[in-house]
Amino acid sequence: MLQIKTFVFNPFSENTYVVFDETKDCVIIDPGCCTSKEDEQLFRFVDENELNVSMVINTHGHIDHVAGNASVVQRYKAKVAAGVGARPDFVKVQFQARFFGFPLDKPVSLPDFELPEDEIIKVGNSTLEVMTTPGHAKGSISLYAELEGLVFTGDALFCRSIGRTDLPGGDYAELCRSIKEKLFRLPDDTTVFCGHGETTTIGEERDFNLYVNG
Repeated sequence: MLQIKTFVFNPFSENTYVVFDETKDCVIIDPGCCTSKEDEQLFRFVDENELNVSMVINTHGHIDHVAGNASVVQRYKAKVAAGVGARPDFVKVQFQARFFGFPLDKPVSLPDFELPEDEIIKVGNSTLEVMTTPGHAKGSISLYAELEGLVFTGDALFCRSIGRTDLPGGDYAELCRSIKEKLFRLPDDTTVFCGHGETTTIGEERDFNLYVNG
């Protein structure tokens, strides 16, 4: 069974997830650590729990979700994966940093490979299924763990909100389609681990999220 450790990093209060199971195999979803202090918080947890970081998975290529890629890659020699079509945003990360006044003093590792729709990622004895959920950014993905009843949505779906669509690659209609046609088809009791903010459930968002249902 998957276990999850959440860190809140960088000026955008981004959620970084360390996901692992009883085998100690581990993936890190959206490492947003942007300072050496934040790097050490992440590393301390991984090392103290003797986890084997096999992969970095980025739900999309915005600066607040990829700032820690290079640190994790350097420390654990992990590969970086992202959705199909997400790579152009990674190339623009330094521009994003300047635009938002984001403190970034290290390079950002680009994706080593792409994750298409329905790709199954093994985490020890557990699995994550890739769901393409664009609209906030090109190539955005969510990661669904059916057995545990949880989904990582990046910046597609938040508790009572959705990702912004006014940045390059954003499309409100496309994001609503992603949420309604992909995420809202998951069971009501599926726990949603968002890119920012608190967790929620698919049922609660289907009933009460006015950004999608208004």
